[in-house]
Amino acid sequence: MMDDLTSEQTYPIKSLKEKIQKRIIIKDLKRGFFAFILFLLDVLMLLLSFSIASFIKFDGSFITNAFSSEYIPSFYLTTIIFALSFYFNGLYSFKTYLFWDELKNILKASFFSLVVLIFVSFLWKTYYSRFVLIIGIVIFVLFEFILRYFYRKLLYKYNLFRTNVLIIGAGEMGKIISQKIKAHTFTMYNIIGFLDDDVDKLNNVINDFKVLGTVKDIDEIISKTMVDEVIIAIPTASRRTLSKIISHLEGKVRRIKFTPDTYQLITFSTQIQDLDGVMTISTSQGLLNPANRLSKRIIDIIGAIVGLIILAPLTLYVAIRVRLEDKGPIFFKQKRIGQNGKDIYILKYRSMVVNAEEILFKMMEEDPKIKKEYLTNKKLKNDPRITKVGKFLRNASLDEFPQFVNVLKGEMSLVGPRPYLHREIPDMKESYKSIIKVKPGITGMWQVSGRSDTDFDERLKLDEYYVRNWSLWLDIVIILKTVKAVLDKRGAY
Repeated sequence: MMDDLTSEQTYPIKSLKEKIQKRIIIKDLKRGFFAFILFLLDVLMLLLSFSIASFIKFDGSFITNAFSSEYIPSFYLTTIIFALSFYFNGLYSFKTYLFWDELKNILKASFFSLVVLIFVSFLWKTYYSRFVLIIGIVIFVLFEFILRYFYRKLLYKYNLFRTNVLIIGAGEMGKIISQKIKAHTFTMYNIIGFLDDDVDKLNNVINDFKVLGTVKDIDEIISKTMVDEVIIAIPTASRRTLSKIISHLEGKVRRIKFTPDTYQLITFSTQIQDLDGVMTISTSQGLLNPANRLSKRIIDIIGAIVGLIILAPLTLYVAIRVRLEDKGPIFFKQKRIGQNGKDIYILKYRSMVVNAEEILFKMMEEDPKIKKEYLTNKKLKNDPRITKVGKFLRNASLDEFPQFVNVLKGEMSLVGPRPYLHREIPDMKESYKSIIKVKPGITGMWQVSGRSDTDFDERLKLDEYYVRNWSLWLDIVIILKTVKAVLDKRGAY
């Protein structure tokens, strides 16, 4: 690929670069305008948040408390500190990243602002109400999550500000990248289409996006469409090919990204570092740290207690439904693989008929299609063994709620790999050793990445990824994604 790409294209370099420069200037002006609007909205949210907090604490006027009360920091000072903190955390740059990254930066910037305000209070020997300061920032952070999510969505929906991206490579990696972009409009990516040197793929449509031509057509496409970024989705491309593509695109697009062939590293917690001009990739496994394991356990205990409080009325409801349907047991215990290969018995609301295992083996013997589907996915999409109350529980993703008991006992975690069956060990192959290093979870990477729509091999890869990339922040993101997936009822069966 790219062997026939030279600097002498249909469009002369000088005229093309002039056109690109004009586009960049226009794009920067638009970015600055929408960033300024966002800044004004942030100031409004900040004023509203501290006004609410000061009103709760001191009563009186809703707005003027933020300006006149001697027990809270000056609103003008607070605005300057927050504005600088947000700016240096890239919160006005409209970066093409996911909502979770924006959320993380908001938390970092807000925490830093809180520390600075406390330091200023100490330095000036001024007393600030801790209630107003902390509650005000908590309210502000919550407002910011909502504001920034819908602000970007609004800009994207009405095509006011988008980042046009062209994907080079219409293979498997290109398909995966386009799926991710399509699912996350918060990135503000707008896919122009694909380029690929395989002539059989020309004019094909992949995830609603067309293969526009071969790589040698890139200058023509850049000239006719406002391409801001190019993603090179060819993991197996040689160093020479990548260098040639990047050199050719320099000065013609704002940013170039590529997916390197890091199959052996991709499942590790990787971080790119600059070692005096030499790029290095560092890897680490967070769950090897005892402090991290302790933090995760504390969160598990708190989450399990909250879950069990919710579990009590839900169990009463399920008991009534089960009693009316088949009078069988409410709960179902099943032997699964725990941490370090230890046997555990997970608790679930019974969603199938009592003799479900025997019926499954009989069905597999009688119907080759059912056998193939189960051996591939370890699940059946239209499983006749599911009861009426079981269908409701599965559709609402409530059938696994009793596993909060397993979490409290220390056998499971809120977030972790899927608790696998012993008969699945041969199919797990080399993944088995990695996955059993940690406790299985009620939810995990595979549940929020398509849930039951993913096949067995894909689940293994996602679980391995989780084990080797674990962080407290990743757990938080997975829990938030789980709530969204449950509300969407996506892939639940």
